Amino acid sequence: SASRSASSASSAPQAGSGSVREPSALQGASSPASSSAAPASTQPVSGRVLNGYSGDELVYNKTLGDWRTHNGIDVQAEEGAAVKTAADGTVLSVTSDELMGTTVVIQHSGGYTTQYSCLQAEPPVTEGQQVAAGDIIGLVGSTAAAESSMGPHLHFSVAKDGVIIDPSEYIG
Repeated sequence: SASRSASSASSAPQAGSGSVREPSALQGASSPASSSAAPASTQPVSGRVLNGYSGDELVYNKTLGDWRTHNGIDVQAEEGAAVKTAADGTVLSVTSDELMGTTVVIQHSGGYTTQYSCLQAEPPVTEGQQVAAGDIIGLVGSTAAAESSMGPHLHFSVAKDGVIIDPSEYIG
């Protein structure tokens, strides 16, 4: 029954079954009505974390020379390394952000979105495209002007119902 629950959780996230609920994953959930745990997710790229999530704490940005919050994690990787989507979802947007470079945002079940920034230009996905966990959605680049002093890396952030959360709460 455990394998059936796991597969039904990913294929039918709106099912009202309490059998797939994981209380440990729900700590800090903003809405008491929220009973869906984070979807099974995978690391988008392997590498050393250069900068962690800072929450409300200000951290010094070497490139911009100022103090600001850091709303995701920066993972050092080789230029051109494959970046994979953390979980099944739909590509919400593919943009070229002035500060964060080429950025792909993916909508997942349960109100989660993941953002992948500093990708090489022209990622191989388009708005509205369905993606599965582990699909390649871009290549590591150096397009983030706000983080150019770090060299090639992935800036990865996660939001739940539009509120930025610590990616470690999403990626096991």
